[in-house]
Amino acid sequence: MPPPSCFDVSVAKESLGFSAAHFLTLRGHVCERLHGHNYRLGATVEGPVDPTTEFVVDFATVKRSLRALAERMDHRVLIPTHNPALTIHERDESLVVDYQWPGWLVIPRTHACLLPLVQTTAESLAGFLGQELWKALRESGETPTGLVVEVEESLGQSARYRIDPDTPISG
Repeated sequence: MPPPSCFDVSVAKESLGFSAAHFLTLRGHVCERLHGHNYRLGATVEGPVDPTTEFVVDFATVKRSLRALAERMDHRVLIPTHNPALTIHERDESLVVDYQWPGWLVIPRTHACLLPLVQTTAESLAGFLGQELWKALRESGETPTGLVVEVEESLGQSARYRIDPDTPISG
């Protein structure tokens, strides 16, 4: 049998995804306009095989954690709360985003997903989801030594974020 730390397992299923609208604050770029994607998520978890279960990680735990993260964003407008070009405030039951002018975007508060990001690029989403999945796995008792999370925003167009033992985990 190979050494115990030489394994990784991957999960990428059609059911691990979400549909969301977003925009980028890049003046003049086509993605500055509100638009949407049918995102798909995947994860590869690295680590030793548990001698009792013979798992690196339980697939069910990874799927459950990714689904929970995706559900927060599904059928929402992704709003990057750390973007210095945006001012975000609530008005009655609405969320108001000031960007190029006051009230640039007004949506029902329940239709928004506020994310602690500067932009909602595939790269930023992969990083955010990677950190969140790492925390969820550790909290569930899993002991991965590495993780790669992939966010595909359209067929053949994706970003990957890697966590290894030296990666600082926020939060």
